[in-house]
Amino acid sequence: MLLDLRGAKSSDVEIGTSPVSELQTCLHSLAEPDHHHEYRSWLVRTDEALSPDLRHRLTQFSPLWARRRCRLLLPLSGPLDASVDAEIERISELSEREFVEAAAYTIHGGAFDPRQAVSRQSEFIAACEARSFSRGELARLLIGDPEEFRTTLVRTLADCVEEFFAAEWERVHDRLREEVDQTRSRLRELPLAELISSVSVAAQPVQGGRAVRFDKLQNLTVSLRGNRTLLVPTIHGRPHLIIRGEEGFPVVVHYPVAWHSQPESIDEMQRRLAILSDPARLALCRHLVNEAITTSDLARRMSMTRPQVSRHLAKLRAAGVLTSQRSGRYIYHRVDVDKMMRIGVELLRAIVR
Repeated sequence: MLLDLRGAKSSDVEIGTSPVSELQTCLHSLAEPDHHHEYRSWLVRTDEALSPDLRHRLTQFSPLWARRRCRLLLPLSGPLDASVDAEIERISELSEREFVEAAAYTIHGGAFDPRQAVSRQSEFIAACEARSFSRGELARLLIGDPEEFRTTLVRTLADCVEEFFAAEWERVHDRLREEVDQTRSRLRELPLAELISSVSVAAQPVQGGRAVRFDKLQNLTVSLRGNRTLLVPTIHGRPHLIIRGEEGFPVVVHYPVAWHSQPESIDEMQRRLAILSDPARLALCRHLVNEAITTSDLARRMSMTRPQVSRHLAKLRAAGVLTSQRSGRYIYHRVDVDKMMRIGVELLRAIVR
């Protein structure tokens, strides 16, 4: 995915929070929990506490946020840092056509032109039905009575705020504000390409700073010329990076941040996996996972020289999976099982970003 920066100005970039966007990431996590292992306990608690009526509506509306993210639930306009109630109210203020097209794009989730959802209603419904029963049912509701659809959606969002999101937004808001302040300070110091690239390990300036490339499985170019561009951090959105550039709305870069550290890049994950895939190092790990062992003992067990073992241990340490501790004259090495297990989670984050 490419952001074309030709003709874009730093003054057109706004950085801030968006509670309705964070709410959407929570809804996505509830619909696709396998993508979000680090929030498993929160997801279980929240799902179990949902009222039956709200759970039913969230299931009904899940095509809006399960696969793609709905443009209605990203900032529709500036300024950012609005309250969640104000952002939900903006959904009510859209024209019916804008609302239907934005919802139709996500309900179908494929290549169907959302502008044709109104003019070719039966084709739109059939195309959604071909993708899944739930998409077809939601498409029928949207086309049959757009205003009733909107009323029910807005009520559902308001109920989410009351039942679980208000408390969660209070918990994550300070961390998001911290990220916003840091990014705003970079806006004053960095060229535009470097600023946008700084928000994600999946981004890098290309074409001499005239564009930013994001490592995503989408073949899309979005021009920032003449467009308002909104940089919005998310906690619950990890590991997903969302970029939207529909006509008539600001460009949105919805980028994940961690509580303390940034997620691994795909290049870093490839490096770590390459280290661990070496047969000799895998054999060392089999010894080191059960007990702490010295370099000399490993060399004896593996029929290797001490320098050979030391080089392999250095690689494992570079991959972040080895701990070493001195006891008297000897240094004992052991595989950090927790870090080894987290590699699988980090790999999944990199893949589904």
